[in-house]
Amino acid sequence: MERALPFVAAFALSLVLTPVMRYVARRTGAVAQPNSRSVHRYPIPYLGGIAIFTASVVALVASGFRDGSSWRALLLGGLFILVVGLVDDLFTLKPWQKLVGQVISGAFVVAAGVRVSFISNPFSGDIHLLPGWIAVAFTILWVIAFENLINLSDGLDGLAAGVVGIASVVMALSAIRSGNPEVVPQALAIAGAVVGFLPYNFHPARIFMGDTGAMYLGLALACISAEGLVKSAAAIALLAPILALLVPISDAAFAVVRRRLAGQPVSRADHDHIHHRLLEMGLSHRQVVLLIYVVSGLLGGLGLFSSLVPVQMGVPVAIIGVSALYLISWRFGLFNLKGLYDKQKPGHKGRPSSREA
Repeated sequence: MERALPFVAAFALSLVLTPVMRYVARRTGAVAQPNSRSVHRYPIPYLGGIAIFTASVVALVASGFRDGSSWRALLLGGLFILVVGLVDDLFTLKPWQKLVGQVISGAFVVAAGVRVSFISNPFSGDIHLLPGWIAVAFTILWVIAFENLINLSDGLDGLAAGVVGIASVVMALSAIRSGNPEVVPQALAIAGAVVGFLPYNFHPARIFMGDTGAMYLGLALACISAEGLVKSAAAIALLAPILALLVPISDAAFAVVRRRLAGQPVSRADHDHIHHRLLEMGLSHRQVVLLIYVVSGLLGGLGLFSSLVPVQMGVPVAIIGVSALYLISWRFGLFNLKGLYDKQKPGHKGRPSSREA
């Protein structure tokens, strides 16, 4: 029961703080106004990310779990990227300005003591040390990648929060399995905070987490995975959370490819993400989100199974499962570039989402 305390405390705090931040957002005008690219027809408050951050941090303090480099990174780096996200939500930063903020947040994570200083071979168990400057650069890039990954996935009501919740639970289980229990409280606190936020964010959303919450959650997952899993002697433990996040990872990779092929900046928003294509197939908003939840949960479970059996069996099983998923996705046109250039033509009207992503 004590191990679950961070989850319970974060859940309760988030459940209480989210409507408070919704009220504050309405009073201060921190709302997303409806436009031609959105489906909500009335202003939706931002600032949900502040409730998520506060709930997760306070829950860890109240639970007595506030030791270690990952905790300091979560607090210092998280607070900084929270401010960056808040400024972006309220005033809209340019892509390069947001990137600078993400680099600095990664530097805070490194300064707090989280650093991927070595990697291990999951097949042989051999440890490979990384030179100091490479370790620093890799860790910062790791943080930036996760921040953008979660931010890109925040395209439908409840989507990012639910996927992060699933990934956090999977990370906690993987950390226990790999003998890294020190990061379990942080993972459970993040899971509790997003689960407490979901009743207000699930479609139809009454509040958005905004870049404020999405980038904080990305940084949190980066810290937890870097400190507890990447450096684990059992490197196969990283497979489970990576698979749990495979949908947003695939979506982000596909976004980069299609935007480059279309001659567009990688940072330019569009309406051709996986969730947009599922909407175009006729699924409802809720059905798309629930489908991605199910797929993420199944993939996370596949990763956990693969980490429980010998590597010689686990890795092939994971590869077969992921390959089958990609083949099915390709068959249904989720990763098909056909018609992409028509969608990029001026005047093309794609089905919008509740968020600009």
